Amino acid sequence: MATANQMERLVGKALFDSEFRYQLIADPGTAARSAGIFLSEEQAARVRGLNVEELEALAEKFRKMVGPKNAIRYW
Repeated sequence: MATANQMERLVGKALFDSEFRYQLIADPGTAARSAGIFLSEEQAARVRGLNVEELEALAEKFRKMVGPKNAIRYW
């Protein structure tokens, strides 16, 4: 089961990495394991239930807010 801090890392990575974002939605367990994080079945189900369009909009808004040069500092 992933900790709150680990879940925040997954979300952060998903905000900056579109390929990871799609992998996370499609197969949360595998995507999380690629980052060294292990999700419970409940956590994986919650990730699968995320609204992809809303996540995309949030990622775009966040990228505009921090800018491409500062993105790595946030991650």
